[in-house]
Order: sequence, then C-alpha cells, then structure tokens
Amino acid sequence: MPLRVSVIIVSFNEERFIRDCVSSVLDQDFPRQDYEVIVVDNASKDRTPQIVRDEFPSVKLAPASGNLGLPAGMNEGLKHAQAPRVVMLACDTCVPRTWLAALMRPMDEDPTVKVTHAAMVIPGDPNYEENLKARATPSHAAYHEMSRLSLIEPHWVPTTAAPVPTLHVAGASAAFDTSILPELGGYMLDNDFFLDCDEVDFGFRVNSLGYKVLAVPAAAYYHRNPFNTKMTFSRPLIRRLRRLQRNKALCFYKNMHTLEFLACLPLYLFGGALKPLVYGERFSIVQRIAYSLGLEAFVWLGFLTAVFGWFPRFADKRRISLKNRRRPPFWFFKQLMSRPALENKAVPASLRPALEQLHG
Repeated sequence: MPLRVSVIIVSFNEERFIRDCVSSVLDQDFPRQDYEVIVVDNASKDRTPQIVRDEFPSVKLAPASGNLGLPAGMNEGLKHAQAPRVVMLACDTCVPRTWLAALMRPMDEDPTVKVTHAAMVIPGDPNYEENLKARATPSHAAYHEMSRLSLIEPHWVPTTAAPVPTLHVAGASAAFDTSILPELGGYMLDNDFFLDCDEVDFGFRVNSLGYKVLAVPAAAYYHRNPFNTKMTFSRPLIRRLRRLQRNKALCFYKNMHTLEFLACLPLYLFGGALKPLVYGERFSIVQRIAYSLGLEAFVWLGFLTAVFGWFPRFADKRRISLKNRRRPPFWFFKQLMSRPALENKAVPASLRPALEQLHG
C-alpha cells in the first residue's frame, strides 16, 4: 500500500520534547501503514538525534549539516518524503490521537483544499495539564488568522466547530498537498525567511493560486512552551523582532501587486505594534503601552531593512508569485479588511474564570 502522509518534524536541541512529540505522532487513530515520520535534525548539540535513533527505529532520521532554520529544514524533509501529502510539525508539541485523521479529513472531502492547519492550546490554558496527560482532544482550542491589523490573532472555538478559511498557516502543525508544488515555484517554505512569517508567506502563496487554506479546530494539538509575558528586550529578542517585521514586509511585497501592497502598507506599519492588545488579559495596561511603543520601532526597523536590503533579493520570487497568481487585484486587501481585529477571542467567556484562577 502506498503511503498517504509524511509527517516532518524539524529539531534543534529539543531533547526535552522530542520523545513525547514523536511518541504522540506514532500513536494515532490513523492506519500506521499509511504514514511515515521523518525527523530532520538541524545539527543539535544535545541528545535529540540519539533519542530518535535509539528509541524510534521506525522513524527516518535525516541529519542536517548545520542549523538550516525551520523553512529549510522542512524543505529538506520534503526531499525524503514518499507520500503525496506532508505534515509539518514543531518539536515542542504533543498531539492527541485524533489529530492526524482530523487534519487529513478536509482534503479527503474537497480536492480544492490544499493546506490544513491545526488549532492549539498552550500551558496556562484551562485544563491543559489534565488533557495533555491523557492526550485527549480538548473541548476548545485556538486557531490563528491574520487580522485587518496584519496581526496573527487567536480565535478560541469549540473543537467541534467546522474548518475555517484562512490567509495564514499555523506552521507548527499543518498539512500540505504537494501536487501544487510546481505552481508554488517548486518549493514549499521560503528558505530565506529562516524563521518567522515563512508560514504567512506559504498561506499567501497557496491562497493566491485560488486554492483553499483551512484552519481545522478538530485537529487540536498541545504546544509545550508557555506564553511569554515578560518580553525583556534582550539581544536575541531584538534580533527576532527585527527579523519578524522584516519578513512580514517581505510577505506582503512578494505576494501583492504594487498598488495592493501600498494599500496594505498602513495596516502593516501601524497595526503590527498592537500585538500586546491581542493578549490583553495577560498584560497590565502599563505593559501594553510600553510594549506597543517598543514594537512600533521594530516595525519601522524591519520595514526599512526589507526595503533597502531584501526587496531586490526577492524580485525574482515576487515575479513568479505574481505571474502564477489567480486571485483578482486587491484580493488580499479585501480579505484583510474583512477579518476582525482585537476582538479578545483569545479565550471564550465561558473559560475565562478558569484562566483567571490559573494566573492568580
């Protein structure tokens, strides 16, 4: 029987989480003979590759020569994949037994669906520890989508809810039909992003071809790293914030015609700094103001870095994306403007008392 799915996990110094992640993927309510698991290790310095090699002989380990970054690591895994569909999965996750089947179902039912991505729960969310231990499908989870402010915002919904069309792809757990690779320019994720917004670019490119990208609440998963509310401006965080804002500008530039890009530019320049307001219940008022002002500086720094240092490098990729695009002019702008923003849907009202109790 031919394989139906290849699950690709990219690791870098993940000995803390790799065992639970791989174990959960191998224990699915999905025929084991129908899928393979590939771990691309980005030259970890810890025991990550040894754990995979010694404890999971059925898993294909693909050592990389160095830290390729997440997009290049996933593309490396794609070279080893033998199935027509691939699933990208982050190392710091644990998936319920129903996860893979739920992620595949929309593609099975509708051939125009080419990407599905999962909803997530994180440490601190109601009933997180109990559900994680049992690897149970949670009652609620948050899918993520880009809002009219160009922010990636969570939307908590019941895991029984229907799939939702999105512009964004949550790359920590997403499935992809590789049949459209030639239309995407021959690659899945853009290696030049290294980290951050590669999944936004991926979602934009698939949408621009006229295919469907769906968030699937039923395919909920557990993210193991807690939400960071401290945001101390350390050197690594400063580098990442600049890269994130640069990459977001590149996503817009690469996938939009010039007038559409200019129409969306104010959303990017003035909406990106409002990220702390998305998680308002986790920040104090003073923190929201301080972080928003600080982030605005990084928005402009990232934008100027993209314009003067990266736009010329992306000229050929942009030309291919726009040549293959099937969506009408201003489609992305209209879609963004139709998306809600800052509706405080991070946690549904019925679960907020439990969350407040958890956070004291």
